[in-house]
Amino acid sequence: MKKKKALGYILTSGLISASLLGTTVTSFADSTTTPNGPWVQDEQNLSFESLMSNEQLEKKLIQIEKTSQGRMVLEQFGTSNDGYPLYVSKFGDNDPSKKRVLIYTQIHGNETLGTEAAVELMQKLAAGGQEADKILEKVSVWFVPRINPDGTANLYEGKPFPTRYSHQTWNPEELGLPSGTKAPWYYNAEGSERGQNNEGKIVYGIPGFDLNRDFHPNYDFDVTEEISKDPAKVASILNERGTNNGSQASLVFSPETRALTKLVKELNPDVAIDLHHRGFNRLSEDDSRSVSIQLLAQFTTKPYTDPFSEKTYDLDPEVLELSKKVNAVAYESLQRGNSSYGAIQKYPTVNYPGSGLGAIQLNGTATMLIEIKGQTQTLGQKQNGMLKETAKVPAMAVLNSIADGSVEKADPAVYDAIPEYALPVSPGGGHDH
Repeated sequence: MKKKKALGYILTSGLISASLLGTTVTSFADSTTTPNGPWVQDEQNLSFESLMSNEQLEKKLIQIEKTSQGRMVLEQFGTSNDGYPLYVSKFGDNDPSKKRVLIYTQIHGNETLGTEAAVELMQKLAAGGQEADKILEKVSVWFVPRINPDGTANLYEGKPFPTRYSHQTWNPEELGLPSGTKAPWYYNAEGSERGQNNEGKIVYGIPGFDLNRDFHPNYDFDVTEEISKDPAKVASILNERGTNNGSQASLVFSPETRALTKLVKELNPDVAIDLHHRGFNRLSEDDSRSVSIQLLAQFTTKPYTDPFSEKTYDLDPEVLELSKKVNAVAYESLQRGNSSYGAIQKYPTVNYPGSGLGAIQLNGTATMLIEIKGQTQTLGQKQNGMLKETAKVPAMAVLNSIADGSVEKADPAVYDAIPEYALPVSPGGGHDH
């Protein structure tokens, strides 16, 4: 059954303001300030009822726009597969004389705190004041507050159950492909999600895509056009493991990723920031602190050649250097007396030209990935405030450094020296090597 249909107009008058969990965590591991926990317990009854719905988010965005005194303009830039509107909150236009920053969140529906942090950043910029005004004088900032409303609104046994994946069924014949053509490698055919504490699996039954693997560095790529020209070629790419895997760009099957790609092309950002969650890690053998945040500046490790156009996309060394500078600014902002955030790692090295930041970076935009620890089914609410700050503090530091030009003086070696990914930790508190 289709959800609420998209609005048929642009509002001219990404992001959760409610608590993550509607239950009290009764038992924790070590203290928040270490920070080692708190963990969701194995038998704990979790409730997601307090998560802001898509309709509530829409009302919140309209409210921020109305009180912004013209600083923010809210627009619908696309529609999800289930019919939810996709919104962008624009602080400034795509004026080439200004620096331009894109901040997008919740491309995975169960990764929520970055969204809540982004709403608070929007409120800060909308309210004005010396810091906000200095930023917006020099920088246009666009927020996409929620890219995956379908996964966010997912239900299981009649109750809210946010999931990583979108809602979209793979049907090759509807696309004009031969029957039996394999789905993209990032398609979840059964509609399943990890269980509480990442233990086990819950099958909620609605298939969909991992939207953060459904991009292409050619912003004008149109899979329907390629299918109309040569369906056998498209089917061959999907049916071969050598061309249907994470090291290859995707064919952009989802309405959400097509819409975001169009928006990125419109803004042509100097810097793009993507807010996520991931699992749990401790910093090192000698430092048992739970890693509160991971950063990443580079999303491809080798050139990518598009099999349709034969064009090769490679990471510009100057773009990589600026990406490292941006991440260095973020890292240093979390070291200035913010002891709770001291345990920071690099995200594991990836080669994903089909990821959002991978495709964006191959087009000349500097990038920063922020990965907050934990996910909806693995976090209690006690650390939510601190974890939101791990997104807000570096994002504001980056915006300030772009506005005053100090990002250019940042040392890429600071980023290179960030501890590498290591030592996964089970949510129950045990160490998993």
